[in-house]
Amino acid sequence: MPDLLFEIGTEEMPANVVLPALDQMAQMMGEGLDGLRLSHGEIATYATPRRLAVLVSDTADRQPDREVEYKGPPAERAFTEDGDPTDAAFGFAKARGVDVGHLAVKETDNGVFVSVTVKEEGRPAVEVLPEMLTEIIAALDFPKTMRWGSLDVRFIRPIRWLVALLGSEVVPIQVAGLESSRVTWGHRALSPEPVELQDAADYLDALEQAYVIADHRLRRHTIIEQAQAIAAEVNGTAVLHDDIVNENHFLVEWPLCILGSFDQRYLELPDEVITTVMEKHQSYFPVAAESGALMAKFIVVANVAQDAADIVRAGNENVIGPRLADAEFYIQADTKITPEQSLDKLRRVTFLENLGTLYDKTTRLQVLAKWLCERIGADEAELATTQRAALLSKTDQISQMIGDTKLAGLQGTIGGYYALVAGEDRTVSQAIAEQYMPVAADSALPVTMAGALLAVADKIDNLASSFFVGAEPSGTKDPMGLRRQAHGIIAICMDRRLRFSLDDIVSLDMGLLPDLPEAQTPDIAKATARLNDFMAARIENFLQAAGVSYDIVRAVLATCWDDAVETIERAEALAGIRAEDGEFEAAVDTATRPANIVRPTDLPADVQVDAELFVEPIEQRLWDAHRECAEHVVAALSGRCDYLAAWEALKSLREPIDDYFIQVMVNVEDEQLRTNRLAVMRELDRLYLRFADFTQIVQ
Repeated sequence: MPDLLFEIGTEEMPANVVLPALDQMAQMMGEGLDGLRLSHGEIATYATPRRLAVLVSDTADRQPDREVEYKGPPAERAFTEDGDPTDAAFGFAKARGVDVGHLAVKETDNGVFVSVTVKEEGRPAVEVLPEMLTEIIAALDFPKTMRWGSLDVRFIRPIRWLVALLGSEVVPIQVAGLESSRVTWGHRALSPEPVELQDAADYLDALEQAYVIADHRLRRHTIIEQAQAIAAEVNGTAVLHDDIVNENHFLVEWPLCILGSFDQRYLELPDEVITTVMEKHQSYFPVAAESGALMAKFIVVANVAQDAADIVRAGNENVIGPRLADAEFYIQADTKITPEQSLDKLRRVTFLENLGTLYDKTTRLQVLAKWLCERIGADEAELATTQRAALLSKTDQISQMIGDTKLAGLQGTIGGYYALVAGEDRTVSQAIAEQYMPVAADSALPVTMAGALLAVADKIDNLASSFFVGAEPSGTKDPMGLRRQAHGIIAICMDRRLRFSLDDIVSLDMGLLPDLPEAQTPDIAKATARLNDFMAARIENFLQAAGVSYDIVRAVLATCWDDAVETIERAEALAGIRAEDGEFEAAVDTATRPANIVRPTDLPADVQVDAELFVEPIEQRLWDAHRECAEHVVAALSGRCDYLAAWEALKSLREPIDDYFIQVMVNVEDEQLRTNRLAVMRELDRLYLRFADFTQIVQ
């Protein structure tokens, strides 16, 4: 069976759009082939800056024949009472290309209809593929698209050629004034001639002959190998961050890693500054010595042959020097005043519209940091460090270094450096540097407690401020990265076991925010509730990512989840109990019985259990068991929670509850007796809810 090749050739695309486009193409190709009833093998994707391609192995060259049953008009309209066909029957038969005598009467759930089964011959793949391939181009979704010339076509970049081959046969499509062919194109400089493919299976080899490594996975591996090898030649190690490697391998088609150098004097700059200049300005790989310190070397990934290496090296060495000189100048200018002297300037920098200035934000951060320190029992030194770091945390936002948008990622890091230069304590400096951590889901967390507390306070304030003004995430839109920041709060809290009330700190923060114009005054209670729901969803995502089943997660979140650490630990403990306790299902069954009886009722909130109204001995026995169990559960879930002890205490209720339901009817006619027994059920349900809502557990 032949391979199917579909390639879209374009002008150079931005590196960040390529992989998402390939994922879309692979999905649409699979769904399209399945919809056309064309069997196929593996779907592989390939890409360079100038092409997006899908290669499908073992694709059927024609559709299989099939029998299709078509439903016609109601039988009463298709035939007379005497059984003669009507015009409706003749019309339906003609439309399906059969004689009226082939029509059958079929009874369905919706009535009696005529139908006919027709054998349809499968069509050749080259006849049915063009429409599907054309639709793939039109359906590709990019962050931004462009039009070119007078064409009414939008794409990420102008389309320059199309290849559509089923084996050796061209699949004819027309898009953007272009017709598909068997001709692709090689490297723009090293092999600028057209490359004619005899068969789809020749794709990768033919392009490699034309100095194009079309397999982006191989191209990425090649870059890493070359970078590591040339760094080793100078006894160094290439610093290969994934985002920079990924960017580079979608900037070139024939990679060549070249080692360059810069003036040794720039090594006096902080390593983070040198690395950021190289990576963000130039997409270079830094080179580190065995000690871990940076060397005065860099690696550039070029799209040239080996004989051009010296020219490329010289050109890039001429570029990196001025870039590092700019950073050197920024530091010299920024450190002429201390961070504390910069505080007043923060009064002129807006934080968020209608939410005051960055100075106002630092004031809130000090309050939040103090509140957190009190909750975790921090000592005086830690409190002083955290509050000092909070005060100075945003002073780097007015620096020339952060004013360079390519270096804005140094925020916090450079602020910590400036604080250290100004003579601030090293612990304060480090906390300032750690305030934005983690910067991504799998990034490093703050090393110091002060840094962790400041990072949590900063993220809490960003969340509270955004929800306060209604700038919360919606759908896939999250311009302020609030989902990432919420995940960061949870990750830091789990790492440091920071136990505090999310609701309390959010309420505190919202109370510190400035009043909005009267027409925009928010309902703080509703804003807080929305933020709490948002945080609950992030805790749910965190637990599911950790492998906790969805019903355990929901059972725990259906109860009090205000303390993120306690909630996650409780869910993980319950998941472990489920896996190890053979009596888990039976205990859950017992736990749900009181809930199923009392929750559907409208029992008044102020009704209390009256032991004087107990009639049967089992009622008193159950009530005594409940009170004893409650003491154990409360003790087990206080302080350092012992979830296993709490579970064992709850399990002790199984026998008295089961006996109770054998001997006692709750919903008796006597209203006073019924109300008292429902009150007992409510107290039992509330006790179970201290651990989880067991009605959410799927048995």
